[in-house]
Amino acid sequence: EIPPAAPLLVAGDFNDWRGRAHSVLLREAGLQEVFVQNTGRAARSYPARWPLLRLDRIYTRNVRSATPVQLLRKPWSHLSDHIPLGAEVQL
Repeated sequence: EIPPAAPLLVAGDFNDWRGRAHSVLLREAGLQEVFVQNTGRAARSYPARWPLLRLDRIYTRNVRSATPVQLLRKPWSHLSDHIPLGAEVQL
C-alpha cells in the first residue's frame, strides 16, 4: 500500500480502448494522466509506424509537474509495436 501523500508514477500499455481508465484512476487513486493534463488528450501510441490508438499512458500523483515527451522517430518507432511515451517529472 502506498501512502496517500507519497509521489506515485504508473505507466504502461493500459489497453484502454474505450478511454475509461482516466476517470477510474482519478476517482479511486487520485492519478492524473500526463498527456491529458498537458494537451487535453491521451497520446496516440499504437501502432508505432502510424499511431492511431491511445493505448499507452503515464499517470502521476503528488508531483509538482509532469511534462510529456513522445518519442516518434527512429530508433523508437522500430523497437516496439508501440511508440514509447516519456515524461519529465519534478517531485
